[in-house]
Amino acid sequence: MSNTPSLEFTLGTLMIELRKVMMRSLARAGFQLSPPQTQLLQMIGVEPGISAGALARRSGRDKATITRMLAPLVADGWVLRSPDPDDARRQQLSLSGDGMEVLRKIRRARLRAHEEFFSALSSEEKQQLSGLLQKCLPDAE
Repeated sequence: MSNTPSLEFTLGTLMIELRKVMMRSLARAGFQLSPPQTQLLQMIGVEPGISAGALARRSGRDKATITRMLAPLVADGWVLRSPDPDDARRQQLSLSGDGMEVLRKIRRARLRAHEEFFSALSSEEKQQLSGLLQKCLPDAE
């Protein structure tokens, strides 16, 4: 039996540690947001007009959780809600000007966090790891 931890254990530990590094980086940038909230801002920034339901499907969370996560982003004026012209029951989400600036700062903080976290790997090792992990994604061929 090997002394090497299992893949399951290693990935779980990596996720926990990456979250810690990410939270520190966001705090240094002046944000008290969770990594999932930063992901929501990124998804809205990439697809203005997206609905909370679509965010829920793409993030694997339920709509109630997404709504709770969006509430402070809306209250801070970073995310705007507007009625969907094609479906009165649905609201479209977009970033305000302030929200776009916040997203730029968050992207820089996330990049710094990833650079810090993966600093032990060479560029070649990072590319290899990325390639291997891509194979595990649902859209991988």
